[in-house]
Amino acid sequence: MSQRQRVPLRKRVRVKTLLLTLLSAWLLALFLTLLLGQARDWPTATVGDALLTRNAETASANAVTSVVVSYRGFDTLGEVTVLFLAATGIGLLFSAPRPRSELSAAESESTPAPPNEMMITGVRLLFPVLVLFGVYIVLHGHLSPGGGFQGGVVIATAFLLRMLADPNFRLDHVRLGWLEALSGSGFVLLGLIGLILTTTATFLGNFLPHPVASLGQLVSAGVIPLIYALVGVKVGAEVGAIFQDMREAA
Repeated sequence: MSQRQRVPLRKRVRVKTLLLTLLSAWLLALFLTLLLGQARDWPTATVGDALLTRNAETASANAVTSVVVSYRGFDTLGEVTVLFLAATGIGLLFSAPRPRSELSAAESESTPAPPNEMMITGVRLLFPVLVLFGVYIVLHGHLSPGGGFQGGVVIATAFLLRMLADPNFRLDHVRLGWLEALSGSGFVLLGLIGLILTTTATFLGNFLPHPVASLGQLVSAGVIPLIYALVGVKVGAEVGAIFQDMREAA
């Protein structure tokens, strides 16, 4: 007879853990019951339907862009702020002094092997394509799926591949800081202009001309393409700084 079999069941199973699990299961079942019960009485019309009917006001062919940049502009400002705080936290984490034992172990390790020729050649071909594709996503965010967040990440990924293929390639933190600061300030400035003007009186209000007749054209949607361009630069700079910090700490 094994040692586990000789232990009584009441000692092998913790009563508090079992009760907490049962309570959590009961609360989950109660929540689902209430949610499904109320869902039957909800009206068929939703907030999304109401925003779709108002999408022509912004002259943006992409309805999601109208919501993200115009109708819930404060939420977008919060998302940009969260990314900035994440990049700052990662930079502080990797800039902290490392223990002497870790430094000695890192110095004793062998030098990593250089990238092979296939990776170097592949990155040389992909780098300009990825940068151009990222710029395309940013500039066409008001016309098709995409925008500043997606395009900025694509551009930063292109520079990450460049860092992996060329050990001597580095991103300048000073320039990245200036790009991030200028784009963030421009984003807030456009938002405040829309808030101050009496014609819009809302944060990120679309104060530039945006006739409905220009719907679907590259130059359309008023201030929305400018906002997405600033967001793309800001996101690309911050994600690129994160990649550079991780590369330097490796």
